[in-house]
Amino acid sequence: MKRIEMLTMTIAVIVLAACTGKDSQAAKEKALDEQGKNRVIETTAVTERPVSDELELNGEVACDEQLLRKVYIPCTGRVSGVTHVVGDYVKAGALLGIVHSEQAADYHKGIADADAELRMANREYQMQRDMRASGMASDKDVEAAHSRVTMAQAERSRLSAVASIEGLAGRANALLRAPISGYITATNIFNDSYVSEDTNNEPAFEIADLRRVWIVADVYESDISKIHTGDPVIVTTVAYQDKKFTGRVDKINNVLDSDSRTMKIRVTLNNPHGLLKPGMFATAHIMTRHYGKSLCCVPTESVIFENGHNYVVVANGKKYGRRAIQVAHNSTAFTWVSAGLRPHENVVSKNALLIFNHAS
Repeated sequence: MKRIEMLTMTIAVIVLAACTGKDSQAAKEKALDEQGKNRVIETTAVTERPVSDELELNGEVACDEQLLRKVYIPCTGRVSGVTHVVGDYVKAGALLGIVHSEQAADYHKGIADADAELRMANREYQMQRDMRASGMASDKDVEAAHSRVTMAQAERSRLSAVASIEGLAGRANALLRAPISGYITATNIFNDSYVSEDTNNEPAFEIADLRRVWIVADVYESDISKIHTGDPVIVTTVAYQDKKFTGRVDKINNVLDSDSRTMKIRVTLNNPHGLLKPGMFATAHIMTRHYGKSLCCVPTESVIFENGHNYVVVANGKKYGRRAIQVAHNSTAFTWVSAGLRPHENVVSKNALLIFNHAS
């Protein structure tokens, strides 16, 4: 009898341990599942903004010309030392290339001649001062010698400044250096090529700081009146389909292309991580017509349509709940809600469907 009781207790302990292990494993799996969801979903705060329409324009990423620098070759000569290509990042002051030039040698010969003239002028000035002390020279002679020193110093300073501006820092060489930190967007010289006066019209390098870029887009003549400077813009790209970049219209051209019947507009975007590159295709979603009233606004991808009703998933800490809403107006980027949401609530704005069916 005792053996049966002990066997029964042993089986009970084993069953209890197994259940506990399963519960623990289930808890771990649930925690991992929650962590996975948190990694792939994003939330956005509900905001109030005027109801507006949207105009979608095709465009291209371009350098902000205020952050673009062009490096020109100051003389003719043979090129060497070019190691950077388009797309490379360079720091300000980095050596981009060397031009071995007779013109550069002439600059340095001029500097050497100016140094010699300055030494002679200083010796003559000192000699005239000594002679005046002994009564063998007049004040006029000393003043003339001093004027010669002044002129020699001015010429030496001028030549030195020219050499510095033109990048003629080495003997018979012109050193091409990066004026700013940024990415090389164009290059027109190659090692062992010769630059002549006839072929020296284009910049040797173009360097762009991509912390801020432009989107240049075409707007059809029929839509020109809908766009105004300062209109908010959402930009999407083929390269980063899950990302949205925000900016504003900052320039509208006043010249219409007679062939395409379009006019160009410019959108300025901050690009702190350098994701947007010149030449990328972009789509600009411009918030245009305003209806004068403000409603709760959420990203359009937050809204889920099911069984004839619109829903969003509201995030409250780590808890998620579905909520029915009434849509007043929508566009590609935003949806305006007339009932069901309050400002500053958080809604799931990315991969909402992943948790919609499990939300209470």
